Amino acid sequence: MKKNSLPTIIIIALLLPRFLYAQNSGDLDSYIKHLKEDKAGPLKETGYLTAGSDFLYAQEYFDSKNYSSAEWYFLQAVTKQKDNAFANYQLAISLIRQNDSNKKQQAQEYLQAAFKINPSMEERYKMEFPGDIKTNTPDIKKPKDIKNPADIKNPTDITINDVKKPGLDAYIAGLKLSGAAGGKETSMGTAGYEALYGIRYYEANEYDKAATSFMLSLQWDATNPYINYLLAVSLAALGKDEDAKPYLQKASAKDTSLLQRFDKDANTAKANWQKVLDSKKIITMSVPKPTYGGALLIGNYTCHELVWNGPGKSPAYTPQYRGYFALKSDGTYRWVDNGVSGNYSYDAKSGNIKWLSGYFKTYGAKPGQYILKQTSAQVTITFSDSNSWECDCKKK
Repeated sequence: MKKNSLPTIIIIALLLPRFLYAQNSGDLDSYIKHLKEDKAGPLKETGYLTAGSDFLYAQEYFDSKNYSSAEWYFLQAVTKQKDNAFANYQLAISLIRQNDSNKKQQAQEYLQAAFKINPSMEERYKMEFPGDIKTNTPDIKKPKDIKNPADIKNPTDITINDVKKPGLDAYIAGLKLSGAAGGKETSMGTAGYEALYGIRYYEANEYDKAATSFMLSLQWDATNPYINYLLAVSLAALGKDEDAKPYLQKASAKDTSLLQRFDKDANTAKANWQKVLDSKKIITMSVPKPTYGGALLIGNYTCHELVWNGPGKSPAYTPQYRGYFALKSDGTYRWVDNGVSGNYSYDAKSGNIKWLSGYFKTYGAKPGQYILKQTSAQVTITFSDSNSWECDCKKK
């Protein structure tokens, strides 16, 4: 065995219980905190295209009460990690919070999965929904000649053809029911499979991605009026009105009601897309030039060095603690960690602190730069072009 094998085993042993606790306990908040810490550090569970990454994206939407977008990303997390009780639970709650009878019914599948994987989640559910004690939905046979999608109590092997009520809304509801129940209409390699992805993007106002999915769907079924219509609206939202026209014509040729609702749907989609674009704009603000110098803040200065994590790492830099020193009013300072004292001189106009003796003089530190901020003071201590510390002292 290599010399470093034992320490590695010990580290894994120490970390493993924490991971298992986050995965298997009923504490959803701890699991979310665990993923956020992972994203800020090792990226073992929240790297690119992982279930953990999808979960955190979903949680951001969930916290902002954008439950339709949260539903989409939680579904991706569940697809990648079916035995994740927290992803199943949050997906169910995202569906319930949308106050849609069909989605509330879809939520039962994921809610029951969460309870089965982690029974303690049922207690959390009772706390969130104290008036709802019906968490189990009995199976019923496949409905026949359904006129309203809301009449379906439990989707089992549902297809679009089971929903007899005509129109775009009924088509979308039927497609979602088929997807929730694993129906043949939305099985992999079908027009419905791609369309369902498009609808989820569409409802999340991600019209660029929605358009791509709808185009893929039309490769399987070019004549579907509702997918042609949704593609037309998505293209209009992106400002591609001319590109949208032929798809709208195909859609309205089979369902004239689509032409009557197009202007309203397109204008709403355009407004939603503009909000998405606005949210992504980088607002540049002029940063005031720092003013160095002024009265020294006397006290303990805690020092950190920003250490580069290497190419392609996220975050690119990690602050590492280097120690602290006590700056005194009598022209002396003391490196607290090992007790070495020294003298300094300070120029209040330039903000330069010159280390005359002591720890920083011994290790070749250049004159420090002092700046007084609103709630703290900071001294930048530079040893070389690639090694500098930021030392902060909070105001009392």
